[in-house]
Amino acid sequence: MARPKKSILTPEIVVAAAIAMIGEGGLETFSMPKLASALGVRAPSLYHYFASKDALFAAVARTVLTPDAPTALPPGTHWTDYLVAISVALRRTIIAHPHCAPLVVRYMPRENIFDEYEQMCQFLAASGVPARLHVRIVDGMTALTIGAAILNENAADYTAHGDGPTPDPDTHGALQTALVAIGDVTSDELFETFLRSYLDSIVAAIPETAARNAPARRKHEDG
Repeated sequence: MARPKKSILTPEIVVAAAIAMIGEGGLETFSMPKLASALGVRAPSLYHYFASKDALFAAVARTVLTPDAPTALPPGTHWTDYLVAISVALRRTIIAHPHCAPLVVRYMPRENIFDEYEQMCQFLAASGVPARLHVRIVDGMTALTIGAAILNENAADYTAHGDGPTPDPDTHGALQTALVAIGDVTSDELFETFLRSYLDSIVAAIPETAARNAPARRKHEDG
């Protein structure tokens, strides 16, 4: 049988297969030969696309850190709503690949980082946010989102409506009372309240002319 003129592999196919393999067996069982076998090629073929396993892992981290675009927000949406939307989307993307989460920490993408920061600073400046607050916003939202995604849980998981265990009220009465008080919010909704609480502190430091359009609180935050 004649050899195909073009390889059936692409970097995207290799990365997708690596993510799937890590998802099934974890990082401990991953190897380049196993990945090559799953793709129906020899291990050296993979090095045509990635010079090393570290290079592949870095590509996996970049993919996991690229969330699906959030639902289109209405025109005139406040800048805080936009940041919350992309942060919630990013957390969901990382949580969808829990075994890849350690790679996100180890191989946090550094290439084009200035371009991404520049775009965010331009967005914030156009939204009327003073430059003195830009780093506080970008670094703070990044830390909150990555940290929450790596933990892969929050208090909403421990309520009666959550997916995790519920504490015994006889031994953890105060905690149970606190969990009941947050109602039946989802993990995403509770994460959003954390983000908005942080952004509220930023908005409070902005002159009234720039902050006047701050979004109203969500219903689940009023309770």
